[in-house]
Formats: sequence, structure tokens, C-alpha cells
Amino acid sequence: MKLLRTWVFCSSLLLGVLLVNGQETETLGTDLEVADSLEVKEKIPLSLRFGADLYRLIRSQSSDDFQGFEAVADLRIKKDLFIAAEVGSVEITEQSEQINLTTKGTYYKIGFDYNMFDNWEGMDNHVVLGLRLASSSHSQFVNAYTLLDRTPFWQDPETKISSGYATGERPNLNAFWLEFVAGFKVQVINNIYLGLSLRLNRLLSDTVPENFDNIYIPGFNKKTEDNKFGASFNYTLTYRIPFRFKK
Repeated sequence: MKLLRTWVFCSSLLLGVLLVNGQETETLGTDLEVADSLEVKEKIPLSLRFGADLYRLIRSQSSDDFQGFEAVADLRIKKDLFIAAEVGSVEITEQSEQINLTTKGTYYKIGFDYNMFDNWEGMDNHVVLGLRLASSSHSQFVNAYTLLDRTPFWQDPETKISSGYATGERPNLNAFWLEFVAGFKVQVINNIYLGLSLRLNRLLSDTVPENFDNIYIPGFNKKTEDNKFGASFNYTLTYRIPFRFKK
């Protein structure tokens, strides 16, 4: 009888120890899971990247009829989502059919880029699709135009006019358009990126100058009659400033 009581007592004591150890292990595992979850959510991938369009800089140095500059920037707000913007200025002189004109102005673009590329560990390259809302403020200056007269009464059928009412400046012009963006950015060295993007533009509205249409819009590029679409591109060099924040 005493042996039976001793066995029951020992069994109860052992069972109690096992239950206490099991509860402590479960609590410790839960604490580790919570700690791991907090550690995963601790960092926010926020970074600022800025730079310039190399194409416009090179063209400005190689052409007497073009002067332009474009600054670019994007802010990383999530792993694959960026707020993006471009600001630029253009002065260009060109011949369009019978009109020689100079367009001068500035433009602004803001929107977003979404990265479609799944990087390997240690890489930070991007294949992006994006959208921009853009606007320009510019002026058109008609330098000269040509009158065509095909009648047999005049020896010279083409008369060039470089002064008078039709020539001169048309100020206070503006335009608004949407840009659909596809491109990529490659990290060549740490925090330095080369990028190329193609833009399909859809004109929403523009102020038409007196006596003729907008032929060139800064940031939109050439505009053709009865066609609301245009195209452009940029080739960028940018530098990234990384930030680290804790929730």
C-alpha cells in the first residue's frame, strides 16, 4: 500500500513538472515568433533618387538649334512603388513646312513608377511601368514664313517673310497631357544608376497660338495636326540616397 502511494506521488510530481516545462516552451516559442514578426516589419524601404537626362545635355552641346535640360527624381515609398517627377526647360528653333519658329518654355511631370523586376539578393535593378500627368508653360516666336504663289504671273513662287504682323512672339501658351512610361534602371555601381525610358504621350488640352497651331510643345515634343499622340524618351544618370526608419 505504501509502495502504491509512493508511485502515485512520484507520477503526479513528474506529470506536474512536464506540464510546467511544456507551458514555458510554448510561451518562449510565441515570444520568438512575435520578435521575428516585429523584426521583419522593422525597416521601411524608403530612398530618394535624383539626377539628370544625359540626352538633352549632349544635344545641347552638339546642336546650335537646341538648348535643354531635364532633372529627374523618384521617391521609393514601398518595395516596388515609386513617386516620380521630371522638370525641364527647352529652347528649340526648327523649320516646319513654311514656318521657321523658336519655341521656349518649361515643363513639369509627376506620377508614379512600378517595378516589375524581381531582383536577386544584392541586386537593385528595375523594369518599370508608370504614368505621368504633365504640363508646359511656353511661348512660340515666328522668325519667318514662306508665302507660296503658284500663279504664272509671278516669277518667284516662294516669298520669304521675316517681318510684319504674322511674325513675332506668341506668349502665355500652355498644354496638358498624360504620359505612359516603360523603361528600366540598372545599378552600375553602388547607388549609381543608368536608366532609359520610353514615353507615349496623349495630349489633353493646349492653348493654340494666333494664326497657327502648336508645332512643338516643351516636354511633349512635336505635335501634328489632328493627332493627339506624341512620343519622347530620356536617358538618365541618377544617384540614390537611402534612408532607414523604424516603425
